[in-house]
Amino acid sequence: MADKKVPKKMKNTQEQDYITNKIMVVFSLCLFGVMALWYVNNLLFHSSRYMLGLQILDVARWGGAALVALSIVLLVMERKHEPHPYKLITGRNLLIVSVLFTVMVVLVDMDPLRMIKLFYGILPALAVYYLVYHSYQPEFFLVTTDVGVAAALLVGVRLSQGGAAAYVAAGIAVVLAAAQIYMAKTRLSGSRLPAGFGPNAWMVISATAAAMAVLVIAGALLGPAKVFYLLCIAAAYLFILAVYYTVKLM
Repeated sequence: MADKKVPKKMKNTQEQDYITNKIMVVFSLCLFGVMALWYVNNLLFHSSRYMLGLQILDVARWGGAALVALSIVLLVMERKHEPHPYKLITGRNLLIVSVLFTVMVVLVDMDPLRMIKLFYGILPALAVYYLVYHSYQPEFFLVTTDVGVAAALLVGVRLSQGGAAAYVAAGIAVVLAAAQIYMAKTRLSGSRLPAGFGPNAWMVISATAAAMAVLVIAGALLGPAKVFYLLCIAAAYLFILAVYYTVKLM
């Protein structure tokens, strides 16, 4: 059926189903990724099964390369025959997944101890961000991004064990917060707001950017031992806002 012949209500339903399916696939892939990393981690840090872990990483690396090649072939084919707009498995989607998978495997192979712990956090965060991007207002997505960047900088402070790197992270947080506040004030404080932004959006975004910068500065001053508590504060703040924006969707 041609897209122009599909009733508007049906098109909206198809689009909603497509987005829901994409979110479910992303969550499933991220969950599978965490479980696979946990299994590989157990293999690599047991001497009797160490070689099996290396073999799995080797197979995964070649498998990722094969998926990249397959996705490129699909992209070329789709240039001749354009796929349905709500088709889930396309060359573009497969290329994104295969490239991310291959990069993850290569990084884990280079430094298993650090990279596995890093991806334990990145994969769930990626799934949550994807959900927020498709299901919530753009205003909340910006707030979530601010909290995520601050959390990443705090983790950097923790991994660096303090010192100059911690103050660099604090400086980055201040610069990013200033840029975010300036953007919010100039673009979100007028009478004509972009779709998905409320009249108080600039205040919420500015307050979040400033608060997250303060947390990173506190992490640099208080030291790596206090980073965990600062991350808990950031998570609690985000949870409160998530409840607020969820209620607004109802």
